Parts: sequence; C-alpha cells; structure tokens
Amino acid sequence: MVEEEYALFRLDEAAAHKHRFSMRRSHLEIRMDILSCIKSGFEKPTQIMYKANLSWSALKEHMTALEEGKLISEVEYGTRKKYELTEKGLGVLVNYSRVLADISAPFQKPAVTF
Repeated sequence: MVEEEYALFRLDEAAAHKHRFSMRRSHLEIRMDILSCIKSGFEKPTQIMYKANLSWSALKEHMTALEEGKLISEVEYGTRKKYELTEKGLGVLVNYSRVLADISAPFQKPAVTF
C-alpha cells in the first residue's frame, strides 16, 4: 500500500513538473523571476536574460516596465549597466513570495515516510 502511494506521488510530481514547464509564463511570473534574479546577484542584463530564460527583446520589454514601475533601477559603471532592486521592488518580491507560499501550502502533499 505504501509503495503504491509513493508511486502515485511520484507520478503526480512528474506531471506537475511537466505541466509547469509546458505552460507559458504570465507577465507577472516573468517579472517576478527577473526581480528574483536581481536579488540573487544576477545584476547584468545578459546574466538576467539567461537566468530568467528570456530572449533579449522580451528582457528589454520587461526591464522597461519594471523601471517605469520603480521596482528596479539602472546603475551605470563605465560603459556597462547593471540593475538593482529598489525598496519597492524588494517589497513586491517579498509579498509575492508570501502569497505563493500561502496559496501553495494547502496543496502540498505530505512527505511519504517509510
């Protein structure tokens, strides 16, 4: 019985993983991914582009929106650019993480123990 439950759990987990990566991300999810990248230390545009899995044109579009919303600020050093989270951007990211945690908690399956 326990082995069957574990097998079903693994199938559900695999299906959820496949579903997550087969769906397109919303603008909100993409922008939160960008904020998360910047918070994690990926501050240069190319680093953010690769870490957030975006094309260059999509990155520019979302970065412009985040700058206009005052969630990030551009810092120039020499001839290069990097980005920093503003206090507002950090607050948005923290609140988004809380909402995700609160929404996800009831749906998380208990760990299977043997």
